[in-house]
Amino acid sequence: MAIEQRGVRNLKTMAGMQDARRSRTASGALLELSMLEMERHRLTLEMQRAEVRSAEVRRRMQEIDLKANRLQLFVEKRDVSSIPASGSAALGAAQPLMVHSAMPDKMKRRALQY
Repeated sequence: MAIEQRGVRNLKTMAGMQDARRSRTASGALLELSMLEMERHRLTLEMQRAEVRSAEVRRRMQEIDLKANRLQLFVEKRDVSSIPASGSAALGAAQPLMVHSAMPDKMKRRALQY
């Protein structure tokens, strides 16, 4: 005994039903042609949206790669410049990152008013 498949693709809807009498007449064939063209149009629009989204994803991936490369170069440049001339003993020690913050007198302050 085979297990019955249950899922979204197996739903029986009125739109999925085919009336065998419909395409036996000229009007039925025209109706079916119209439905096929509407489906073709919907699928074409769906493909165009997918291509636009794919292009956006590709563009963002390139931006990420570019930024990662710049950051990697920054880290490598910083590592080379931070090595003391005394030798390689300091190579294993971690260097703290510099923190850049605004001057306290130039910061905007807001008070909550209720």
